[in-house]
Amino acid sequence: MLQTMLALLTFLSALPIFPGQPGPDPALIQPFYPGSAAAASSANPSTIPAFPEQSDVAGCPLDLPDDLFTGIRRACSSTGDGPVSRGRCCPTLAAWLYSAHSAAALRHSAASTSSQYDLPVLPDDSESCVYAAEKALNARGVEMRAPNGTCDVVYCYCGVRLRPLSCPEAFRVGADGRWAEDDKVRRIERDCSARSGVAGCSRCLRSLHQLSGTQRNNRSANNDRKGEVRSRECEAMGVTWLLAKNRTAYMPTLTSVLKALVMARPVNTGSVRSGSK
Repeated sequence: MLQTMLALLTFLSALPIFPGQPGPDPALIQPFYPGSAAAASSANPSTIPAFPEQSDVAGCPLDLPDDLFTGIRRACSSTGDGPVSRGRCCPTLAAWLYSAHSAAALRHSAASTSSQYDLPVLPDDSESCVYAAEKALNARGVEMRAPNGTCDVVYCYCGVRLRPLSCPEAFRVGADGRWAEDDKVRRIERDCSARSGVAGCSRCLRSLHQLSGTQRNNRSANNDRKGEVRSRECEAMGVTWLLAKNRTAYMPTLTSVLKALVMARPVNTGSVRSGSK
């Protein structure tokens, strides 16, 4: 895990601040706070989906504002005959979709606190939500060219997973039955606020990595694998929490962080998503 962090920080030191990444328009964005009335309403099973194409996906509410489509279209437009740029498209796509799915991802349930790191993620837990997001994007004319016919952009190429998240190492269950923050979460709220340059991105990335509290020393290979899965789960929950709390404030830094994570992890463009068509 330490080697992974050193590799990411080395990558960040050479990472330019890419002007091509579109920033959200503050005038169009309203902050969303976990535990607010908006989050509570999303827990209601009678909630009307945010976009008509989602109506056939039970339990996967997505908040898809107009500026989401605008931001993804700008970042993921293809040039030439090749696929979308992974470094440009995937971080923006992931940030917007994590924000769109935040109410459902952060909803606490009894299953969320159970040990889930040894279990595979069921297709309906993530793939159906990704499929719903893809349908909504396609319906709004957002075309993203995939690398080939078997690897879609969202799930395979960019590695976006939309599912309920759990990180009991950093989040506790509040009196209202929802996830609540502790000192580690307050640290990422501070370290990932709007900052410029590589230093701000590195500081945010380090704090996100520390959410899980995993240590590499004296661990077997099996425990290393569990620790890596747990670390990624906590990172995803931390990113989602921040985007849910205030998308405007955290989007620029988190997009840079997601770029570092995306580019540090290989992609298998020959994989086929189950249920893909």
